[in-house]
Amino acid sequence: MNTYLLGLLAGDGARYLGKKGRYMVWIDQQVKNLKILEKAKQILEALGLNVFFYAVPGNKKRVLVYSKKLFEEFSRMMENLPDFFNSLTEDGKKEFIAGFLDAEGTITDRIVIYNKNRKLLESIKGFLTKLGVKSYIYQFGKVFGLQIYKRESIAILKKEIKGSIKLSPLPG
Repeated sequence: MNTYLLGLLAGDGARYLGKKGRYMVWIDQQVKNLKILEKAKQILEALGLNVFFYAVPGNKKRVLVYSKKLFEEFSRMMENLPDFFNSLTEDGKKEFIAGFLDAEGTITDRIVIYNKNRKLLESIKGFLTKLGVKSYIYQFGKVFGLQIYKRESIAILKKEIKGSIKLSPLPG
């Protein structure tokens, strides 16, 4: 399975088993982040899935598929995200982070990846540290943020995490 897609799903994905046995998986994004959904749509189509792409309330767009296989893989992954992340290869971790950053990342003068799963953020932080990226985790209410603010660390992140749409426009 495409680990960029799994990272994106871990951040912004949703799943639902309908009453008639329909396995639904979808991702919503603000219209301003349309490139992320377009990439997800391409990946899902390359997997041979029939993709539905449409507007939803709140100035958002949605990519939705009906897939038991993707539903089950997504569900297994979500049971223990830190263990799933730690089981990936180095390249798989980079791709997962790219998708997760596109889903959960905010980029201003720094990069912050927000999520409620502190253990997952700690696993990501540990991997990024091995790559030379300095970061720290802070708590904001029930949410945690993995913050990367040093210019050198942002440059390393951009070099190593190539699949992220949010990192692509950052100066090199």
